[in-house]
Amino acid sequence: MIHDVLETAIREGIPFAINMADGRQYEVRSRERIILSKTYLVLVDAGELPHVLPLLTMTGVSYLPKADDAALS
Repeated sequence: MIHDVLETAIREGIPFAINMADGRQYEVRSRERIILSKTYLVLVDAGELPHVLPLLTMTGVSYLPKADDAALS
């Protein structure tokens, strides 16, 4: 289920946050910084550090407002 949500967000260019079982959260604002496979997700953070995240340890995905949506608030 999470795989489908991630795939849709990446394809549509929707920024999102990934919540992990250890309490960490990773924000994804650009599809160029993420690769999704069947069991893992690799993302590169703002500091250019790669993170390999197993889908099984993800507890949720939250959509974030787009940059132009934030200006409307």
